[in-house]
Amino acid sequence: DFQAMLDHFTIFTVGGLVLWSQTWAKLIGKPVSDLIKTVFLEERGGSDTFECGEVSVKWSRDNDNGIFFVAVYQKIVRKVTYVDILLELVRKKFLSQFSKELKGSAMGVDFSAFDKKFESLLKKSQEEAEEREAQAKAPRSFFNTKKGQQLVAGGSAKSKKEAAQEKEREEERERERLEKEAEAKAAASRPVRGGIVLANNKRPGPPKGRRGGGASATPKSPASEPAPGSKRVKTKTNWNKDEVVADGSLNFGEDASQRDENDTAELFGAQEKVHLTFSSSSSEESEEEEEEAPTQKRGLFSFFSSITNKEMTEADLKPVLAQFQTSLVTKNVAQDIADQLCESVKNNLLGKRLGTFSKVKTAVEEAMEEALTRILTPKRNIDMLRDIRLARAEGRPYVTVFVGVNGVGKSTSLSKVCFWLLQNNLKVLIAACDTFRSGAIEQLGVHCKNLGVELYSRGYGKHGKEDATSVAQQAIRKGKEEGYDVVLVDTSGRMQGNVKLMKELATLVGTNNPDLVLFVGEALAGNDSVDQLTLFNKSLQEFSLNKQVRGIDGIILTKFDTVDEKVGTAISMVYSTGQPIVFVGVGQKYSDMRVLDVHKIVSILKK
Repeated sequence: DFQAMLDHFTIFTVGGLVLWSQTWAKLIGKPVSDLIKTVFLEERGGSDTFECGEVSVKWSRDNDNGIFFVAVYQKIVRKVTYVDILLELVRKKFLSQFSKELKGSAMGVDFSAFDKKFESLLKKSQEEAEEREAQAKAPRSFFNTKKGQQLVAGGSAKSKKEAAQEKEREEERERERLEKEAEAKAAASRPVRGGIVLANNKRPGPPKGRRGGGASATPKSPASEPAPGSKRVKTKTNWNKDEVVADGSLNFGEDASQRDENDTAELFGAQEKVHLTFSSSSSEESEEEEEEAPTQKRGLFSFFSSITNKEMTEADLKPVLAQFQTSLVTKNVAQDIADQLCESVKNNLLGKRLGTFSKVKTAVEEAMEEALTRILTPKRNIDMLRDIRLARAEGRPYVTVFVGVNGVGKSTSLSKVCFWLLQNNLKVLIAACDTFRSGAIEQLGVHCKNLGVELYSRGYGKHGKEDATSVAQQAIRKGKEEGYDVVLVDTSGRMQGNVKLMKELATLVGTNNPDLVLFVGEALAGNDSVDQLTLFNKSLQEFSLNKQVRGIDGIILTKFDTVDEKVGTAISMVYSTGQPIVFVGVGQKYSDMRVLDVHKIVSILKK
């Protein structure tokens, strides 16, 4: 039963207004809300399927009206062809049935009339899915195989070619017949003077219709025939559009041009201007000229209609998005992330109508700017100063853990954050939990001396006497007992592929449950930073000791002042985890730390 497989179906607007929904089973969690937060708000719309716990979510959209159609079904359902069919049927029917209501404000409109129609569409989608499944299982005939299709295609192509040739021959024969009939009628109804057929308002010219010019207009004389055995001499012929020779010859040389006009008038009549004719009437030409005017009018109307009502298609968007994709990659955005971002922007624009005199490139640029801004804008508002005050009200210190690979600047970044906290009149304790790297504690000691803060350390634990988790526990306990506002925990650098060290880090985070876990990465590393961040986040989640899965909460990008226009790492890192960039390092001094300027980054990526 296909309906039993479907848990929930909803239709809502871009603004979040639910137009229609129906539920058949109790939903675990909030799959539709997760879809909006994780996919739509973070520009992950390149795929139309989203996995959320035990259910899968599939959707389609109508960009012109800004409406989403979402189906939620059990993940165990593998064959989801009926869901695709249902989404398409519902989209078409809902838009046609409520086209007037959707043009205005949908607020307060009753869409309950769609209940019965949805049931019929659900049944229809089931029937189509079963029919497709039956067709897929049925044995193929010879003509459905590749060889059979090639044979049919070859035969049909040959038949079309022969039919076109035969049609061309028939048209040629019919044209010759009509020309002969016209010549016969003209010869019977008009006087012949000097061997030339005369007609009013006709220009002299070469014969039309048959190739080679047809029959000669002047009769051959015996004198013009060459003697037997001699070579025929071709006589030069001059043509003039506006003059006629009285003696019937076609020589329009100087002698002919100097003849008296009175002689011509006397011969052909003074009232009318007479021309030579060799073809059918020119009425067909005039009809063609009359038909050209309305065609031009229709073309002009069509031109303005296309400007004001053009719907953007994949063919329109593909070349423009290809340019943006190349630009993003050259500015250090990861290749796969640039592809996904462009695919999401394409899906957001397909079917949308362009405004008057708008260009596709402008529409894509605006959509890309909105997408980049949405990605870089934090979904979770990390306000450390506010959260520190809340923790102090609870009688405990605010704990922040710094993680990352070797040599990216964790200790320096920790010291910069400490300096910023001191500027806000907060009491800070630094915990030296890098018990592995030689000189790590001494390095932190120099920073603490410069900043005037206390350093908590228990020495190095190479032989297992002290481990990072216990050092962090003791530092947090000391901070609580002595009234510290913040405890900053430094950890040892480790490669993201070292499972043993990643488990130790997950244990430290899970045991001490810090308020904030910050990943420190280099802006220069590009795609490698994305890989590091992704694996750190994955390891913390997989090896977490708590029921509530814990991962990376925020990012600090170091050496951001050295990348110039290659700022794409910021997009790649945020897009890969959905976590915001809290700070960027822009120098070696303690004060060289800034909050990320989203609009500036977006403007650089658009260039």
